[in-house]
Amino acid sequence: MILTGLALTLVAAVAIAWFAFPLPIDILHPGEGGGLVMDSEGGPILDVVADDGQRRLHLQIEDSGPWIGNAIVATEDLSFRSHVGVDPLAILGAMRDNVIAGRVVRGASTITMQVAGLKMGHPRTIPGKTVEAFRALQIEQRYEKDDILEAWMNLASFGGNLVGAETASRAWFGKSLAECSLPEAALLAGLPNSPERFRPDRHPEAARGRRDLVLDRMLNARMIDETQHRHAVMSPIVLQNERETENLRHAGWMALRSAGRGRAVETTIDPTAQSILERIVADHAAMLPRDLDIAVVLVETATGEVRGLIGSSDPLDPRDGQVNGTTARRSPGSALKPFIYAAAFEAGRLAPDSIVDDVPIDISGWRPRNIDRGHRGPMPAGEALQTSRNVPAILITRDLGLDTVEATLRRSGLPLPIGALSAAGLTAAVGGVEVRAIDLAEAYATLARGGIHRSVRLLRGAPSPTRRVFSESTCAAIEACLAGPESDVSAAMPFVAAKTGTSSGQRDAVAAGWNRRWTAVVWVGRFDGGRNPSLIGATAALPVLREILLDPAFATSRSPRDFEPWDVVHAVGRVGPPRVPAIIEPRDGDRLIFDDGPCLFRPRFRIGTAAHVFLDGAPIDHTEPSFAISPGAHELRIVEAGKPPHAVRFEVVRPR
Repeated sequence: MILTGLALTLVAAVAIAWFAFPLPIDILHPGEGGGLVMDSEGGPILDVVADDGQRRLHLQIEDSGPWIGNAIVATEDLSFRSHVGVDPLAILGAMRDNVIAGRVVRGASTITMQVAGLKMGHPRTIPGKTVEAFRALQIEQRYEKDDILEAWMNLASFGGNLVGAETASRAWFGKSLAECSLPEAALLAGLPNSPERFRPDRHPEAARGRRDLVLDRMLNARMIDETQHRHAVMSPIVLQNERETENLRHAGWMALRSAGRGRAVETTIDPTAQSILERIVADHAAMLPRDLDIAVVLVETATGEVRGLIGSSDPLDPRDGQVNGTTARRSPGSALKPFIYAAAFEAGRLAPDSIVDDVPIDISGWRPRNIDRGHRGPMPAGEALQTSRNVPAILITRDLGLDTVEATLRRSGLPLPIGALSAAGLTAAVGGVEVRAIDLAEAYATLARGGIHRSVRLLRGAPSPTRRVFSESTCAAIEACLAGPESDVSAAMPFVAAKTGTSSGQRDAVAAGWNRRWTAVVWVGRFDGGRNPSLIGATAALPVLREILLDPAFATSRSPRDFEPWDVVHAVGRVGPPRVPAIIEPRDGDRLIFDDGPCLFRPRFRIGTAAHVFLDGAPIDHTEPSFAISPGAHELRIVEAGKPPHAVRFEVVRPR
């Protein structure tokens, strides 16, 4: 009767407590996560602790691999799958062993009780264990066994500030828990019993003994066979040497912000490419004034993957080293001009041989100048882009319209703030808007890809979708302008198409370019926005870009893309009313080769009805489809009232 009364009293107490002290809704939550960011080969580049100072990576049990679950059950709670939260037989056995030994030599906590204790921090006393047992009953009533085992994997301490099996696996073996072998999983499962005593780097023999004990228990429980056991106990313990790269701290934080905390994140950063960038940047930074920083983005053009990134050339600087230059908005100077010309080419309003004006202009008191403070007069559009003349770019922007230019920049990959071009006006053509280096790399990759846009990405995963922005012919024409034989840039970089930029007041130096595989952007400047007379794109940023894209690891052979000449419907970039070029073909300096038979000359014009055409000084009817012409040197000239004459010289030859 007494026992019955005690039993009824206990049941009643538990029932009252069950409703009086409901189970906390976050009982299985692993807590705030930290973060681990890795390069493309799994090497750590950033390890972030949670606010409580713990290294904690969240894990789902389906991602834990084939061994760790059984290893934990065999080590901590063999009857886990069958009990209801507490194990009466284990409690009686522990009481017996402890009484015989005269001290505590064995516990009876189940995995579920341990989860309650790890989450709620109960003291290791009889009252504390009683509360754990009560909570374990509540947990088992609400959650599945796998949920509880997953919580144990995420909450258990593995020594130092390592919390969770995934965290420990990354720290000790440099791999995910799912990739761990049987002996590695057994070592991890044995650590929480006494993390410091079995710490594998300080006490390798103790760790090995504990691992083998776990393997013995797995064998006795028939979780593994004799062969697996024998191979596992013979395996050496191989630990990884943790490493972090200060120059990749900025990339790590970018990746962590995108993916969220509490997990291990694999990036697209190639450690070999990154080390090359770091070497090149360090060499050039040593030659620059000390207050200048360098930021670099290297993108694999085909995939859009960021393979190398340096946010600051001095990441250890307590102030500037904290700034990520690849995501800071800075003036690109003239680096946006290729997109302005591409928009005009694409609209059929300009061709590389169209004439544009580089002359003094006054726009409501603004008198833009070139970097050489001079003007060259009417000139071909391709040459104007090659030599980065400001006035033609401003006039083309005016004639196309700010809305058209803004739409082109956005579609290319530059997410400009709303109203940015409206606020900047025509100064946008010469760097009056601010962009991020990583976005500029995305836009230049669009040109390098032949007009197909693809978002750049820093996290490993499926490639981003694509869309066509420009025709292949437009991009080939832009490339010819930037890498043609008359370009100062291509003279220094014969296998690269590149464009430089210098912001107003010499506050930013930019170089952006591509070869057949890589796209890169280099920014040089002061993070506080101060000016420096050495900040000129062609001398401060271009040498860095040149060395990167011509490094043996990145260099590609030159294979120019051809583009078809196109008619221009309404020319842009002139001070006066838009005017089309008079002679489309032949171009000045052409050499026309004719086989045997009559030499039938078929020029192409775009002229008004009042124009007169002269061949070697004699008038001809330009409405005729062809003319007979003899071998030798010739001049074709257009004369139209009110407009400058347009003439080209060419040669007609027969093969020998």
